[in-house]
Amino acid sequence: MSTIIKLLITALVLNACFQGGRSAWGFYQFQDEVQQAVLFSTSQSPEQLKARIANAAAEMQKELDPDTFTVTYQGTQARIRAAYTDEVALLPGGSKYKWLHELDVDMRRMAY
Repeated sequence: MSTIIKLLITALVLNACFQGGRSAWGFYQFQDEVQQAVLFSTSQSPEQLKARIANAAAEMQKELDPDTFTVTYQGTQARIRAAYTDEVALLPGGSKYKWLHELDVDMRRMAY
């Protein structure tokens, strides 16, 4: 009986790790997409880059918080701030944990 309980607890812990890891992996993919968009945005205005990032977020099913979503340029430097909340079900059938993912990218755009 104790072996079954140990296996059940192990399965619950592994499920929670998998669900959390899946949410983090989605954030890292979104962050990479934003970095690629910034890197090759030399001819784009901040509004065009913001639209491109918003489209990428929509394709990845991420709902960005419009209050925190900003794109600013300073010369060849671009700064993007965005946030979204991902609901992660750590326990099967249980309530979902709201995980806030905050993106803050400050990088140089590629010069052509």
